[in-house]
Amino acid sequence: MTNTADVTIHIDPACPWAWLTSRWLAEVEKVRPIRVTTRLFDLAEVNRSSDTDEGHRRSHGAGEVALRVLVAARRAGGDDAVARLYTELGEAHHERGEPLDDQGMLSRALTAAGLDPGLAEAAGSNPTTLDELLAEHRAIAERGAFGVPTLVLGDAAPTFGPVVDTRITGEAAGELWDRVAWLLTTESFYELKRERTHRPEIGRYQALAALTG
Repeated sequence: MTNTADVTIHIDPACPWAWLTSRWLAEVEKVRPIRVTTRLFDLAEVNRSSDTDEGHRRSHGAGEVALRVLVAARRAGGDDAVARLYTELGEAHHERGEPLDDQGMLSRALTAAGLDPGLAEAAGSNPTTLDELLAEHRAIAERGAFGVPTLVLGDAAPTFGPVVDTRITGEAAGELWDRVAWLLTTESFYELKRERTHRPEIGRYQALAALTG
């Protein structure tokens, strides 16, 4: 009997790279014995005092709004609710280009995830959602995480990545996992990185490219 591996992915809904890594792991679950849990990481908190790019600040601020709704979703329905809502948020924001901090979008995503749409407004008005978010963020940051996507396999140290630029499905997703899993638990492994040559292949960037020609 094959043991099921517990994998945690830390995400911020504003990050397109974390979105694609999460979709890869969702595919891996279909072809390999792993169980994925979605946890939160706040890019707004990382960059609050240092980011001078107005676009980045707006994006990270919107991500923080959505993160607080994810906290409220977990309170209402546990880890499964977080995974369902993150999927709906990602499809709305990254694939269809809807803003993350729009109350209407957040309510629709909650409804699609089988949750109370009123959580969108309640999360923003309840300061404890931010307290819980920052506590979760700081806990993984203290273990060495500095961005997203961050993966933790079992009790191993957090690892940034892998970063992928397109949706990987089926056995190709499983084969990538076979190679990544060893690295995630190898203490002497430090870093691999390539030059980033293009934007992630997600709907909102593809739509923008079509408009700009």
